[in-house]
Amino acid sequence: MNNLLLCFSILILSYSNLNAQKNTISTTGKWGQQLFISDVNGQAFTNIYDGIVGNVYDQADYRLAKITLKDGRVYQDVKARINLLEHEVNFIASNGQEGYLGKGMATELVYSMPKEVGQGVQLFQCGFPPIDNQNRISFYQILFNGKTSLLKSVYKSIQERNNEMSGERYKEFATYENMYLLKDGVMTRIKKDKSSVLSLLQDKAQGVKLFVEEQKLNLKNEADLVSLIKYYNSL
Repeated sequence: MNNLLLCFSILILSYSNLNAQKNTISTTGKWGQQLFISDVNGQAFTNIYDGIVGNVYDQADYRLAKITLKDGRVYQDVKARINLLEHEVNFIASNGQEGYLGKGMATELVYSMPKEVGQGVQLFQCGFPPIDNQNRISFYQILFNGKTSLLKSVYKSIQERNNEMSGERYKEFATYENMYLLKDGVMTRIKKDKSSVLSLLQDKAQGVKLFVEEQKLNLKNEADLVSLIKYYNSL
């Protein structure tokens, strides 16, 4: 009887360990901390966009990134990119297979940028208050992070078009870009022009206006807009 109970206990323990492995994203030291496709939300990738003109991702090629999951786990040097239609993170698993992390599973992605670009990292996060077509799982590029933050939303949709020459219908990815200020926990969409931006910075209007004039900032330019928000946070 005791032997029977012991065998049964071993079987239960083995089954529990097997299930635990199925619900774990593992790492390997081969290429930094790469992901295995072994989590229930870390799934093998199937291309469902065949025949659609354009690219659904934030970039054509995979790039090394640090990925932070919603449970706090962090993985370094993962080849990744963001699906801007579904806001899922695609990655190359340690066995070379393409996989993806389901919506909301990844909360932050930090790309290591090439030196020639002149910027150390490119930061993307989700979890911000819903606005327009975005919700809490929508990724934003963080252009400036402070008490008042500047965020950029880039998302894609599938549009049907007519070929003007043949008259045939085809599908392509359309890209949309919007800028937002996150101030006092409130998201506000802004236009990249002087009047729109200054109207949102009225509490420090005099200093902000003087800075724009002295620096000859063109607020249609992303770099100049970042400079202004950085200065605003310093006042």
